[in-house]
Amino acid sequence: MPFNKRVAILGSSFGTKVTAPALRAEGWEIVALFSRRAHRAAEVAGMIGIPHHSDDFRAIVSRDDIDAVVVSTPTATHREHVLAALDAGKHVLCEKPFAMTEAEAREMIAAAAATDRTTMVNFEFRHTDHRLHITRLIEEGRIGRPQSATANLYFARLMSAGGLDWRSQLAMGGGALNEQGSHYFDALRGWMGEITSVYAHIAVHEPLRIDPDTGEHLTSDADDYFSATFTFESGAAANVSMIWSGRIPGFGDLYITGPGGTVAHHGPVGLFSDGPVTYTPPMEEEDAARPLGHAEEGPPLPRPADIEPLPEEPIIASSRRLLRDFERGIAEGTSPSPNFEDGLRAQLILDAARESARTGRVVEVRPV
Repeated sequence: MPFNKRVAILGSSFGTKVTAPALRAEGWEIVALFSRRAHRAAEVAGMIGIPHHSDDFRAIVSRDDIDAVVVSTPTATHREHVLAALDAGKHVLCEKPFAMTEAEAREMIAAAAATDRTTMVNFEFRHTDHRLHITRLIEEGRIGRPQSATANLYFARLMSAGGLDWRSQLAMGGGALNEQGSHYFDALRGWMGEITSVYAHIAVHEPLRIDPDTGEHLTSDADDYFSATFTFESGAAANVSMIWSGRIPGFGDLYITGPGGTVAHHGPVGLFSDGPVTYTPPMEEEDAARPLGHAEEGPPLPRPADIEPLPEEPIIASSRRLLRDFERGIAEGTSPSPNFEDGLRAQLILDAARESARTGRVVEVRPV
């Protein structure tokens, strides 16, 4: 069905810094902007040329001159904003994590199912060059069926700066597990199949926040460290660890191993940045003379020629690719993956990880 590519953005941070330029590069007209603070809505709309703005999200989503809504507000507000947009008959692209709880996620899925609207979750990093490359290698059988994975992300971040924003508050959906862990869980699901159990540890190592206006010392309750071991339906296993800290050098490494060898990615901020993708074949008999535990990682692989290079920085380029799926879904009357069900699956893993950290036990991931 033909439609006009007119969109409103709810949220004046990530949605305007990343999603807005991606929308415009893909030919969308950004008609209106919502921010919880009226002066912020006016300021940002003026800076990036959005004609209408408001601190009333219902007024924004009910506009007759928009076809779709991008929900890019704090996680704790997603349910209210998504339900309002669907009730207004709009297609919805919702930021991740999708929800605060399983119940919220299921309520949004039910609301979407009652419409013919396209509904997707913004796991945009699925579409970075290196993740597309890794997916291609696995789908082609380069390493056989994945058996294990290890992912480590050291995210160098001055934790005290910026005050007590929503990312520093669990009640608003903040923390490393939600913010970046959800991306890793989504990636592992795509490469290794569904996750069936989680054993996790979650901690707050750097709770200090300093209000930039008053200098007041505040306390964050949002996690800045987590580690987790996952098992998969296939019998595979994975270990993921993530640290946000101002005390560390930043790096991100990923290894996925199967009977046919190992695929790896190395980026300064892990899956969120460009970096070399390598393939290391299994050791041969002639390698037995090497020192124990010594094997050279394979050289970086060239990017497949059919992964279209885009001129923007990786996060905007990957957002453009996801928006193409969103537009295709609207045209076809479908909700391509990552859709609300993918958001629910990620939520079930997040919930299991928190329960495991709280109880000290392995927790089964609830079925969809």
